[in-house]
Amino acid sequence: MRREKGKKQKKRGGMRYLFHPLALQREISGYGYRFPMGRYALLVLAALAGAVGCGRLFSLRWYLTALVAAACVCALPSLILDGYRQKREHKRFLDVSDYMEQILYSFRTEQKIVSALKDTMELFAEGRMRQTIEKAIAYIEQGSYQRDLYREALGIIEDEYPGGRLPAVHEYLRTVESNGGACGDGIDLLLQDKAVWADNVLLLQEDKKAARTRVVFSLAVTVALAAIFHVVYRSMPQQYSIVSHPAVQAGATLLLLADVWIFRRASGEMAKSWILQEDLEEEEKMARYYRMVTEYDPKKERKKSAAAGAAAFLLAGIAQIAGHPFVALAAAGAGIFAFNQHKLGYNVAYGKVVREINRVFPSWLMEMALLLQGNNVQVSIEKTVDHAPAILKGELQRLSDSLKRKPDALEPYLDFLGMFQLSSVQSSMKMLYAISESGSGDAQAQIRILVQRNSKLLDKAEKMANEKSLAGISGIFYLPQVTVSLQTMANMAVFMLVFLGQLRIT
Repeated sequence: MRREKGKKQKKRGGMRYLFHPLALQREISGYGYRFPMGRYALLVLAALAGAVGCGRLFSLRWYLTALVAAACVCALPSLILDGYRQKREHKRFLDVSDYMEQILYSFRTEQKIVSALKDTMELFAEGRMRQTIEKAIAYIEQGSYQRDLYREALGIIEDEYPGGRLPAVHEYLRTVESNGGACGDGIDLLLQDKAVWADNVLLLQEDKKAARTRVVFSLAVTVALAAIFHVVYRSMPQQYSIVSHPAVQAGATLLLLADVWIFRRASGEMAKSWILQEDLEEEEKMARYYRMVTEYDPKKERKKSAAAGAAAFLLAGIAQIAGHPFVALAAAGAGIFAFNQHKLGYNVAYGKVVREINRVFPSWLMEMALLLQGNNVQVSIEKTVDHAPAILKGELQRLSDSLKRKPDALEPYLDFLGMFQLSSVQSSMKMLYAISESGSGDAQAQIRILVQRNSKLLDKAEKMANEKSLAGISGIFYLPQVTVSLQTMANMAVFMLVFLGQLRIT
């Protein structure tokens, strides 16, 4: 459902607002902000003026200038929306952060979800969060539900603010209300986890802002560099001038269009959700990598590589006999790669899987620490299977099944992700085994040790997630340099052709 909702929101942006500015205004109003039509008109005029200025700067034909102007105007609604989305996401993050902190403190007092929700609602004088909490309270107080009253009521808040941390908080509150018992240690753990998450989200956004500034600076520098080269071309004698050459005109136009697209991409990266970091498509991709590693058959893959390599070398031999040495050399290089592609593919997949396990395992371990407050180890593991990260789900199911057959054995714990030989995983699994074998008093002490050890892993995992999220906008920084380099090389090639043509004439 959330994925479909995200897709629908994605489709609603962009071109439709170009021809329906009032719809753009309504969309922004839905974010909680005002957007006067007068400001939109000024922005359109500014975009047109900028496009015309760039057209004159690069001596573009009128129709090419019109094309650049159209691209700028078409990109404008999305850029405006991205700016307001960024503001909205900042506000949503602050609301969720304050909500989680307050409801945990409030719940500690009476251990009643309704009381905690009412207390937390008073923190928000107005706005979307207060309205959403009111809906959840009303759902609980009306008393009618389908399967689980509190899950459905708190699900109203989770649907409005989708994110990985909020369901964990709500799940713990539901567990304590249903089963009773002390909740101080669990709440302290959740507050600690929330603090780590909030600090890293803010750090990520600061890094994104810095990355966007670098992208804008890169765009400005590369356009200025292209303009300087263009001034040089324009100052050349008429017989060597390439300013009016179709290839040069097309190159300058493509450069400007690419820069508009690059700026749009950077703006889109800034407008992504602050609270929802999970990417379902990325999770599925990682699950495929995991299957590739765990189901890897060296003999079978070696045969495939040998067949592909032999075909490439056969092609190289034919090309050499036919008198095409460069084709033969390229085919031979492809053959060498083909002979080893199974090893290269496996190593790449293995590295990605290990990195992903290191990223998601601490979050799973934190969920285990919460569940262990009221359950034994075996039950806690079984409860995490359904909503575990895709890359851990299969291993957790096997671990749960093994523990049902051998509840007192150490081997199922050691076999968990055993082929990857990750010291942090093995150490934590040994600790879980020790907790399962201890009495209640010793178990609580060992859980505290497990939590302390996991705190550093959680912080490291959050930083890894930040690096992954930052990679998109950081990679954009190099695109303007690539585009201007290609345009410069194309212009130099045209100049050489013109210059050599003049030499032949003389």
